[in-house]
Amino acid sequence: MDLLQLKYFQTVANLQHMTKAAQLLQVAQPALSVSISRLEEDIGVPLFNRTGRNIVLNDYGKFFLKRVTSALNELEAGCQEITDLSDSEAGSIAVAASFISKQFCNIVATFAKLYPKAIFRITQTTDEKAKLRLLESGDVDMIVTLKLIEQPGIAYEPLAEKDIFLAVAPTHKLADRGIVTLQDLAGESFINFEAEHSIQSLCHEMCFKKGFAPKVMCTCDSSQTLMNLIAAGSGVAFYSSVGQKRPGLPFVLLKVADLSHKHFLYLAWEEQRYFSKVALSFRKFLIENNRVRTRIHSNDESKKQEMLL
Repeated sequence: MDLLQLKYFQTVANLQHMTKAAQLLQVAQPALSVSISRLEEDIGVPLFNRTGRNIVLNDYGKFFLKRVTSALNELEAGCQEITDLSDSEAGSIAVAASFISKQFCNIVATFAKLYPKAIFRITQTTDEKAKLRLLESGDVDMIVTLKLIEQPGIAYEPLAEKDIFLAVAPTHKLADRGIVTLQDLAGESFINFEAEHSIQSLCHEMCFKKGFAPKVMCTCDSSQTLMNLIAAGSGVAFYSSVGQKRPGLPFVLLKVADLSHKHFLYLAWEEQRYFSKVALSFRKFLIENNRVRTRIHSNDESKKQEMLL
């Protein structure tokens, strides 16, 4: 048993998906599977229940994960404290978000110029539960989430207020309408995220109340894939955005008259986690920069879409 095996186990346990874990860890899936199997042999019990391609943490695995997470977090905190003592501008910053926007990339680039020794690790996942697991396990320092996480030990800061629109291809029959109703969408084919997505769930619930279930023709786990499918005319999707006019998007955003729900995008982090000085600086930079942009553009509809995420 070694630290690398434990890190592999922690990632697989949090995602409960071998392929996604291999992608995140940047290792070949067969090698990851062998590592997990050897760890189970060393411990003497299976840590996962396997059914076909599905892999689910069992009771042994849940118990072991708590110990592994605690041990790895302590080791990481110790290493980071030493780094802070020797060089306060060096260190790692780990963030998980559903969609990595151009504005967010600009923020990272600007910060990197101020702190050239900082190392970023950015994880993209549309699964809100997976993001929370990554946060609680210490795999990431902070997450950008659509859900308000109200539980002990989790702090949060609202980043942007967003509206929900319907995204359609420019050639779609509704594209020139500007505004539609939920009932107009009863016969449409929808593209969904395969993971739990709070906005998607809310919109589908509203459709049920109107007497129909959205016809889902495709599911995907990538924001970019979702955008490409909509642009190609494969279907429509509910889309969260700051402002309706979004230059550069490959599709058209339509207001939904009877779906006036607004929601926030939040930055969340664990209060008791040890943060490197550079990670604390980035968190502050992220929040303050977004507040400035929000304040500057709050009365300019054409520029609201420039907000951070």
